[in-house]
Amino acid sequence: MKFPYRMRQPQADMISLIEDVLSSGGHAVIEAPTGFGKTVSALYPSVKFALSNGKKILYLVRTNSQERKVIEEAKKLGVLAVGLQGRRHMCPLSGEREDMENASAEEISLLCSKLKRDVERGSKDACPFFYGYREAGEEIREFIRETRTAEEIYRRAYELGVCPYEAVKDVMGEATVVALPYIYFLLPFLRNTIMERMGVDMRDLIVIVDEAHNFPDFARELRSDELTENALESMEHECLEFGNGQVLGRPCADVAEFIREAMYRLSDEVEGEEGIVPQYALEENIAEIMGIGINDVPRMAMELLRYGIEIREVKMQRRKIPRSHVYHAGSFLVNWKQSHTHEFLHLVKRGRQVSLEIFCLDPSPLTELVRSAYASIHMSGTLVLDRYRDMVNLPEDTVLRRFPSPFPKENLLVLYVDDVTTRYGEVDDNIGRIAEYIEEIAKLGRSTIVFFPSYSVMNAVLNSTYVDVITEERGMKQSELEGRVNEFRRHGGVLFSVFGGRVSEGIDFPGRELEIVVIAGIPYPKPTPRQKVLEKYYDFKFGNGWEFAFKMPAAIKIRQAIGRLIRSENDRGVAIILDRRAVHFADHIAMRRAIDPVREIEEFFRQGE
Repeated sequence: MKFPYRMRQPQADMISLIEDVLSSGGHAVIEAPTGFGKTVSALYPSVKFALSNGKKILYLVRTNSQERKVIEEAKKLGVLAVGLQGRRHMCPLSGEREDMENASAEEISLLCSKLKRDVERGSKDACPFFYGYREAGEEIREFIRETRTAEEIYRRAYELGVCPYEAVKDVMGEATVVALPYIYFLLPFLRNTIMERMGVDMRDLIVIVDEAHNFPDFARELRSDELTENALESMEHECLEFGNGQVLGRPCADVAEFIREAMYRLSDEVEGEEGIVPQYALEENIAEIMGIGINDVPRMAMELLRYGIEIREVKMQRRKIPRSHVYHAGSFLVNWKQSHTHEFLHLVKRGRQVSLEIFCLDPSPLTELVRSAYASIHMSGTLVLDRYRDMVNLPEDTVLRRFPSPFPKENLLVLYVDDVTTRYGEVDDNIGRIAEYIEEIAKLGRSTIVFFPSYSVMNAVLNSTYVDVITEERGMKQSELEGRVNEFRRHGGVLFSVFGGRVSEGIDFPGRELEIVVIAGIPYPKPTPRQKVLEKYYDFKFGNGWEFAFKMPAAIKIRQAIGRLIRSENDRGVAIILDRRAVHFADHIAMRRAIDPVREIEEFFRQGE
């Protein structure tokens, strides 16, 4: 098997490292910048080893675009690869039914199972695509065996009138590489189904985790849960629609109101946007409002669950999405009780609506499952290597390696200034000077994006500057954002955005579409109650909670912003950090203090012309 491109030395070094890890069945955490060629550099040695040693590759991705890249590279290596996306993206029926548009993965899965059973019992119209696949599925399977992207498979299956999701699952066992979203590995019932289809157990798998900096947070979200006042209002309407059955001798709709009242009581104790709910406070409030004992609350939750299951069954019999707000409320209350442990935090939040949240502090009970694979490779353009290893609970002997950019070092300049800050309590006194820096940089006439740590800081600077800017606004529609980004691409100028926004991660600006990145403040997470508890949790677990809860997320965001500049060997760019606290990140980012920022930026670009 030949490497399909001209191999650069950093790629050769990464391939050699992965070969060593695979030979011993270990684990590696790798950081390599955008444009490095990480996907093919990980697949090439993994495919060779898998073919020679009876292994298979499970390639985990966060986005569909990353999955397409995996399939394209595997095809160039000459092996069969299949990519499975969620049913929402691969079910042709979901494009024809409005009620499936916002359905959860579990709801679509339940409905799909019901419709398939109906087809097998002779009801062809239950799902014409599954019926079509059962009658004439070989053509789409042959199409998949040519190593096609999920989008290509979907289009061809739709033309044939067959189900692409079922077809991909049936071909999965023949593939050397299977590309999947994180969730298919992290949730046990999905992972077991995938491994059964692949015909392997964990010791037969080489697991590659792409964009690994997202992996722990994704797992944390899966272990978290939320109940909103809107959900309780929907529960009340659902109860009335389905007979308003009794729960602990009370009408179900009244129970929704009782839970909502308990939620309001807890929110009244909060001064800011969120607060920590003391242990058993929710149960005590529900018990007092309903006039029951606190030990009756878990029984109430189970009765809600049972009633919700009945509602879901009725909806499924009607071939509708089996969504039940009664079931969700009961499930949340059961989870709330079971999560009275040190791994979880209970919160009440106040915003546009009041809500309760079960926040997972520790993602490792899900992520550490990767340890049981034969080997795993975790890679990203922005990782704090040892912190990532510890957070996902990889072995202590995991190989940690940072690879340099394959592009000329002189193409990127990172500066910082030490006379301003967005530090809490000091930001108001610094807004004017930050605005002056941005105005001076804007006069250079080069395409510039300014990333702010929050919308409040961005708006304060907007009100203090005369520069004509394009802005990414909170909650704006995707189409409107694309219009503003395209305007910036065509005409240049200055674009204001925030860390964590869509511009900071998901959009490329090749060549002169982006020449300067201004980082207007360090994007530390807000010191909210949850973040402070998270710090204490990691202090207890590792002894350096601030690093995990505050510094690591900020470092990743800064490096992602800087990474927008250099995506190919012809790109050149300058990043400048407007915050004296930048020096705390010198161990992660090569930078120097600017004496005369505008002059130094002008000189950098003059040298490249």
